[in-house]
Amino acid sequence: MILSYLAIVAYLAATLLLVRFFSKNELKHPYQQATSLLVSFAIITQALTFSNFWTSDGILFGLAHSASFVTWLIATLLLLSSFSKPVHSLGILVYPLSALTLLFELIFPDATGKIIPLSIASHVFLSISAYALLALAVCQSVLLKIQEKHLHEKTINVFINQLPPLQTMERLMFQGLRIGFYLLTLSLITGFVFIDDFFAQHLIHKTVLSLVAWIIFAILIIGRNNFGWRGKQAIAAIQIGFGTLLTAYFGSKFVLERILN
Repeated sequence: MILSYLAIVAYLAATLLLVRFFSKNELKHPYQQATSLLVSFAIITQALTFSNFWTSDGILFGLAHSASFVTWLIATLLLLSSFSKPVHSLGILVYPLSALTLLFELIFPDATGKIIPLSIASHVFLSISAYALLALAVCQSVLLKIQEKHLHEKTINVFINQLPPLQTMERLMFQGLRIGFYLLTLSLITGFVFIDDFFAQHLIHKTVLSLVAWIIFAILIIGRNNFGWRGKQAIAAIQIGFGTLLTAYFGSKFVLERILN
């Protein structure tokens, strides 16, 4: 419990430093090292809380545990990406979300949870990696939408001025989308290989929604490659696709574990 509180404080402190930087017209990020150290500390501390996930029968992956692990992976990927790409601004969305899921886990712990056998662990972790990368693409799309709106209305403030150019933001968004899509594809394939009975395990609705999201992402990537799709339509498609995927996984877990259980 103490580790969770320490991670929450570190995530929120890193967020405040990012907000402070993006609210001032400074060319360099004076708090970059401090932010990276805080996020690194939060990530390591949060990772230590995962020790209670493991049982002799497999991995305990209830709703709270899943949400905490997914946001931890998102924060980790963002931190690693920030060393080589201009994605620091995403931390304003990602790090508070990580803190929020930790708080959710503390207030509403998993009383009972589904034990994931080690035999299908590869499918689970592929799914979570896909969610994490697609979540980063969605966060990028949110900032891109805000940036496009302000540029169109010619109301450029300090925050918008600190963001990378529009083309760079869009390129980063599609990079995350493509990698996340490939992982989602592998996740769906391994799911069909390892899972025997979708109906008995209450997975049919999750599978259908995941396939719908996969189709949305596939159409968007094909449209981007062949027809140069971009702008508002691309942003909306990414957000709708991810919303569908989010409903498939966390929506189904919430209904099965917190309502029906």
